[in-house]
Amino acid sequence: MLKALYRATRQDVTASTGDLALALDVSPGTATSLVKRLAERGLVNHTPYLGVELTPIGRQEALRAIRRHRIVERFLADMLGYPWNEADRLAAVFEHELPEEVEERIFVALDRPESCPHGFPIPAPEAMDLPVPPPLYDLDPGQSATVAVPGSTDAAIVEFLDTLGIRPGVEVTVIERHPFDGPLVLRVDGQDRTLGAKVARQVFVQSDQMSQPSNTRSSIKGDRR
Repeated sequence: MLKALYRATRQDVTASTGDLALALDVSPGTATSLVKRLAERGLVNHTPYLGVELTPIGRQEALRAIRRHRIVERFLADMLGYPWNEADRLAAVFEHELPEEVEERIFVALDRPESCPHGFPIPAPEAMDLPVPPPLYDLDPGQSATVAVPGSTDAAIVEFLDTLGIRPGVEVTVIERHPFDGPLVLRVDGQDRTLGAKVARQVFVQSDQMSQPSNTRSSIKGDRR
């Protein structure tokens, strides 16, 4: 619940119980009950008809939950050999029962990974926020970045991306972006690939690894977002 609320309030300060119900795939009544329990623990503030917001303690707990989930995903993928898209589903099964001591030992045993199998950063234990990763479509021609793909991405899209070599951890460079929401031309492992705008907006990139080379190549002048 805290993870869903954190994600729902990244752009807006508050989220409605209806939004949370959709995110968690539960009824609005169930979402409201969960919110009330969190409010009793001082993790959220809930104002009827105005929405739900995380308290500072709630925000920190949400990020700790995200950290734990991503560490468990890494363990499932690296140590047990599960595919990255399966690790997300399985991590949710037992992450809530994982003692903090065991979580830290797993993290150390994995050699302190910086990201989950999907390519998103693992927050530090004391983190109070996470950078919002931009979608692949926001990159300008000439920019390079490392791919991150949400675990909720449709399986058919994941399969299609895989045929293009676009998967978590892969570095891509935008060669060209056609105007009027046109497709991207990407350099992936030495090959030029074309990706439509709709799908490119569902793929994210690690912004801290984005770079702008001095010899930018693009046939679309003035196409900046």
